[in-house]
Amino acid sequence: MVTGKVKMVLGFQKSPAHSKQDPPPKPPSPSPSSTKVSAHQKAAFSRSFGVYFPRSSAQVQPKPPDVTELLRLVEDLRERESRLKTELLEHKLLKESVAIVPVLENEISNREAELERASRRIEGLEAENERLRTEMEEMKVKTEGERRESEEKVKIMEAEIAELKKTTVDRGRAEISAKSDELSSLQRLQGLMEVSGRSNLIKNLKKGQGDSMNSKSSWGYYITVQRAAEDEQESQTPLAEMKLGKHRFNRCPKHALNL
Repeated sequence: MVTGKVKMVLGFQKSPAHSKQDPPPKPPSPSPSSTKVSAHQKAAFSRSFGVYFPRSSAQVQPKPPDVTELLRLVEDLRERESRLKTELLEHKLLKESVAIVPVLENEISNREAELERASRRIEGLEAENERLRTEMEEMKVKTEGERRESEEKVKIMEAEIAELKKTTVDRGRAEISAKSDELSSLQRLQGLMEVSGRSNLIKNLKKGQGDSMNSKSSWGYYITVQRAAEDEQESQTPLAEMKLGKHRFNRCPKHALNL
């Protein structure tokens, strides 16, 4: 079977000489014994006849072979020679193909082993691809859940920050209002003190109008008291503002300052 495939691959086919039908056999030629008997009879007849007719016996000769028969024999020999040459060539090709068969079988076995290894590798790669696809789907679901959770946390933190801002602003406003009220109270108290001091000074001036020195000293005392009150007011105003700012800074939350 392998030899037939190799011959088909190599392009050799069976010689048409085998398929050529032999020519039909010709009628049997006379056997040599019969030929000899007839020749002997003819010779005897010619000798007997030559006794009486010597000249005619000398002229009698055997029949020459047929040229057509000789040509046919030559053609048959040539065909047989061609057929034998073709058979010899086929025999040589068969021997060469038989020598090539083990090499081809070894090559086929090697290719089959390579195909088997490639098939196993493909199966492993397909399994790895399926595993990676499953991991990717799981990672996608996990990432989506973490993203939603982080968005919810961000929203909650934004709401807390907004609430803290609102609370801080309200507290600041309340503290500013309280400090403003306190400052207004201090200013009113200072104004009352100034008014009472002036009234006392005026009363003292009215009592001591007779004495000019006393009047001058009282007027100087009034000026001194007024200047002291103004200095005290100027010194208390920045101090109150500094206290108010320090109090606001201490009451403000750290995360609100970072914002």
